[in-house]
Amino acid sequence: MTKKGIMIIGHGSRYEYNKNTLELQADRLTAAGFENVYIGFNETSHPFIEETLTKMVDDGIEEITAIPFFIASGLHITRDIPPKLRLKADEKDATVDVDGKKIIMHFGTPFGEDPLLAELLHENIQGLDSKKGKTGIMVIGHGSRLPYNKDIIILNSERLSKMGHNDVYYAFNEFNEPKIETVLDEMVGKGLDEIIVLPLFISLGDHLKNDVPEKINLRDGVFDGEFDHDGRKITVKYSLPIGRDPRLTDLLAKKIRAYEG
Repeated sequence: MTKKGIMIIGHGSRYEYNKNTLELQADRLTAAGFENVYIGFNETSHPFIEETLTKMVDDGIEEITAIPFFIASGLHITRDIPPKLRLKADEKDATVDVDGKKIIMHFGTPFGEDPLLAELLHENIQGLDSKKGKTGIMVIGHGSRLPYNKDIIILNSERLSKMGHNDVYYAFNEFNEPKIETVLDEMVGKGLDEIIVLPLFISLGDHLKNDVPEKINLRDGVFDGEFDHDGRKITVKYSLPIGRDPRLTDLLAKKIRAYEG
């Protein structure tokens, strides 16, 4: 019988949040009965994808399901990760050579299109909305030179609007327009009293800790604050990223099981 294994792939970060999130999700999969669950990172964090691949093959794994724990596709998914899995750029399922051994490789897709993400954002809004005054929502994405991240952020923003939320905006930290600062100014100009900022990110990291707070008039480490604009107080509430939610474990499990049929 073919020995199968699972690799959950993360972005990697100089902070521990991304690694801790992947370790948590891998532990949950193991507790749910999945065997041979490993993690690997595209950059910065160890083990790197290549290190995990070698470890899995050394452990006798003959078939690997590699699932990117990413919100959206982009250069990492399309350009960087496939060769690290010994895949060609456009391959999703192939037999690859790893240290002279033939391994069946499956490369999954990010999960940003799943309706669950809008549900998670919706719940965050409900938990943060004081319902005092006029509230607006800003969904923020990382941004990418490719269109995928922007498409996913727009999709989830539109889903929130269809759920009945008013004044839903989207913005990006880098690469794409509109920028966070531009959207904040627009929302303030519309007379909103409370702005809920929802990062559609996997985990805290350099961008969410160091870039975004300043752009939304918050200090590092502060998730709820006020600033003055033309004599009125505007409240900003900054949500945590979504990657630790246990329902994402279920989503990972669904993606893995799709390869077992």
